[in-house]
Amino acid sequence: MNPATGHDRAVRVLTIVQVGLGVAIVAVTLVRGGGPLSLGVIIGLALIAVGFARWRLQERIGGDR
Repeated sequence: MNPATGHDRAVRVLTIVQVGLGVAIVAVTLVRGGGPLSLGVIIGLALIAVGFARWRLQERIGGDR
C-alpha cells in the first residue's frame, strides 16, 4: 500500500466519524428538547455538511491517482 492510499483511507474514515458525530449531536439535541435553531443542531448540521464536502473533495483529488 502506498502512502497516498493510506492517506485517502484515513481521510474517509475520519470523515465518516465526523458525519456520525454530527448526526449524534443533532439527535441528542432534539431528544433533549432543543429546537431547530439551537446550538447543538447548528453545530451538528455544520459537522455533517463539512464531512460531506470533505468526502466529495477527497473523491475529486483521489480520483486522479
